[in-house]
Amino acid sequence: MIEGDVVCRCRDGLSEITIADSRGVRSLYFGDGVMQSCLQLGRPSALLMDYSQAMMTALVFRRRPESILLIGLGGGSLLHFLLQACPASSIDVVEISGEVIRLAQEYFYVPPEGGRVAIFRSAGEDFIRETDRRYDLILVDAFDEAGPAGPLLGEMFLSACRLRLQENGVFAMNVWNRLCDNFPVMCGTAGTAFGGGTLKLLLGEVHRNAIIFGFENPSLVSDVAAYRPEAARLQRESNINFPRFLKHLYWQNFCS
Repeated sequence: MIEGDVVCRCRDGLSEITIADSRGVRSLYFGDGVMQSCLQLGRPSALLMDYSQAMMTALVFRRRPESILLIGLGGGSLLHFLLQACPASSIDVVEISGEVIRLAQEYFYVPPEGGRVAIFRSAGEDFIRETDRRYDLILVDAFDEAGPAGPLLGEMFLSACRLRLQENGVFAMNVWNRLCDNFPVMCGTAGTAFGGGTLKLLLGEVHRNAIIFGFENPSLVSDVAAYRPEAARLQRESNINFPRFLKHLYWQNFCS
């Protein structure tokens, strides 16, 4: 459901896109009202959505990344956060829709290319297959109005992402945990691609977002509790409750 005053409505060939403002928050919707991203107009680097905060738990496992790949731009909320939280990083952004790129730059304060940010108009699976760059972090948040982008859920793409990670690099993907999504199969596919080095973070029982983490080095997931000091440090810097997410990771992956 679209909330607030409509600022812009257009089509990109894939679906209808709507941008609306409500109480100082600007949101990007696909289709009939599936919210893809939102931005606090007075503070663009703040992450308002629970799933986007959860995705950034990747930083707990990979401190001070120098190279980041973000697949799926949306309204740029993750990009804004990363630019502030990781000031020494270069960030490559891959987005399949040229219209989404235009809208993100015009309405969501996404900076033009140059400096620390490079934006590529491409399908995520094509970019991963063709690039020779390696990254400390790979973050995948690519959706259409029907759900997660299908080609990005297969073992071929996930295995290619692991190959594009630097030593001890971390991968995180936002998916859905609806009954029709078969989340256990997604986790199994990711586990195969990452040699067993995966963690899941469910944000609700069903019909909610869930995050799958993959690790270039599977041994990094053997002692999640060891990352509590880093989670606390990041919480102080960002005001995001990373200790809570880390606790849920422990419960969901080692106590079930």
